[in-house]
Amino acid sequence: MMLSILQRRLSRPLVKIVQNHITKGLYSNICCYQLPAPTTIEPQHNLQICRFKSKKSKKQTSQPAVSESESEEESAWDDLVTDKHSKVMQIPVKSMRIDGILKSSLGIARNKIETLFYESKIRVNGQKLLKKSELAQEGDEIDIVKGVDVNNSNFLTVARVEILAVSEKGDNLAVKVRRCKSLTVENYEENVKPSE
Repeated sequence: MMLSILQRRLSRPLVKIVQNHITKGLYSNICCYQLPAPTTIEPQHNLQICRFKSKKSKKQTSQPAVSESESEEESAWDDLVTDKHSKVMQIPVKSMRIDGILKSSLGIARNKIETLFYESKIRVNGQKLLKKSELAQEGDEIDIVKGVDVNNSNFLTVARVEILAVSEKGDNLAVKVRRCKSLTVENYEENVKPSE
């Protein structure tokens, strides 16, 4: 009977200890265990469990104040130039290297960008990219030549990334870009041949 009372009031590990003591004949040691008092939550103890978790960063950096005229100019410019084929994005990059910006904005692997570089299919502001590690500037237009347009050989089909703004965000740079995955443009001064 004593064992059944203990099983109801004690946790399992403690009951096992008591059972071991009883089987070894150490019944006198059991009396020193104090039984836990039953706990009840009364209506006056109205407890509510809340979890205060936020997805925001705990570090808040002070943003420089932007005047209303500048923000109006930017939004007006974005509205004029955006269409259904382009997308304005803000991407985090470690440096302003062109291969890193293309990787983040177009979702192309770096080894494929390297292959495109060796095939001379990457253009910056209409000029061939001479060094893979060249740094991009604000206002640059980076094109990846996909090929000559099927309807007119005087035009090219390109994927274009235009750098709109650059700002620091912690250790990274936040680059605002406009991305067009498929855009038809006039052939460059250095003509791209249909075989390319």
